[in-house]
Amino acid sequence: MRKIVGAFAFLLGLAIGTVGGAALLAYAYQAAGLYPPDDATIKFIARERGWLRDDV
Repeated sequence: MRKIVGAFAFLLGLAIGTVGGAALLAYAYQAAGLYPPDDATIKFIARERGWLRDDV
């Protein structure tokens, strides 16, 4: 019984650590400006630079 509880606690900690680590990494990328921009941001930049025409 003790081994089962230990294995369950290990798996639960592993899952929480993986999700928490991924969230922390995503936040760090976004804070550093390395996160890829979404489509709306790309279209806004293209319009500002004159690369995108609205009449097409």
